Amino acid sequence: MPILIAYATSHGSTREIADRIASRLHANGLAVDCRPVDHVFSVENYSAVILGSAVHGSRWLLDAQKFLDVEAMGLQMKPTWAFSVGMAPTVRGSKWVRDRAVRRESQDIKETISRKVPKVRDHHLFAGKADGLAMSGPMRCLWSCMGGRFGDYRDWNEIDEWADVIAKELKLEGI
Repeated sequence: MPILIAYATSHGSTREIADRIASRLHANGLAVDCRPVDHVFSVENYSAVILGSAVHGSRWLLDAQKFLDVEAMGLQMKPTWAFSVGMAPTVRGSKWVRDRAVRRESQDIKETISRKVPKVRDHHLFAGKADGLAMSGPMRCLWSCMGGRFGDYRDWNEIDEWADVIAKELKLEGI
């Protein structure tokens, strides 16, 4: 059975990361099915699941949250990993401020996921990209004043390493 990579994205960055994880797992010899959460009808026919979402307001997108609600029982029966794509890792300021923002956002998301799927093996928060085009002028200004930065901050090596760890675990389990 293939591995499912399901994602919720608002501007495409999360989809690109999901595709990168899928290609990495495929390169490791694993069968992969990568699709948006609203195109997944059940996790029943998959051997493992990797679930990801963009983060807005320290929360997963509504589609990803609904997916967790609907598929919670099925996800508890399968090896499951989760990833989030947010801008907390890009906050300006001292390392302490950035680390605190990342810890808090990651912890909030982990708690939400754990309430529905207690045995998620790992949750990883990746930096995303924000070009500001989808924001109004005042929101772009507010984002900048709060320490936010525009640009593409995805670390493809970090994403590849995380995917390789998952591939290794799955191979060890004979999946």
